[in-house]
Amino acid sequence: MSANKFVLTGPGLEIDYTIGANPSFPALVYKAGSTVKSFTPAQIETDNTGLGRMVSVPLVLTIDAGGERFAVFLPVIDVPQGQTVDFRTVGVYEAFGGPGSPSEHAADWRCLALNGTAQRVIVPLVETHA
Repeated sequence: MSANKFVLTGPGLEIDYTIGANPSFPALVYKAGSTVKSFTPAQIETDNTGLGRMVSVPLVLTIDAGGERFAVFLPVIDVPQGQTVDFRTVGVYEAFGGPGSPSEHAADWRCLALNGTAQRVIVPLVETHA
């Protein structure tokens, strides 16, 4: 079966993403330095591509000044229950201008190498408390 939990690390960055999470739970947690952002499944865009599944989230969005997005390519990996598979991939940042900004039409892209682990986990449908 395909992996549904991915942990990615790179320079000052850690991402934890679980596919199939309860719609009200965070499915993706993005940590960069002291910045921590959590995203529910509805806030995450996924697209199947020839390179794997591209997963993207908005990091900064404003109506007039533009914003920033982060995306990562995740491979489709079959992983036996209880095991993990290591992989390498690329993350992409896109900074873009809004209608009132000096860089209205320009987008700035930067990429970074990421190391990851993939595994298949059972995702709880309700929050559990220990």
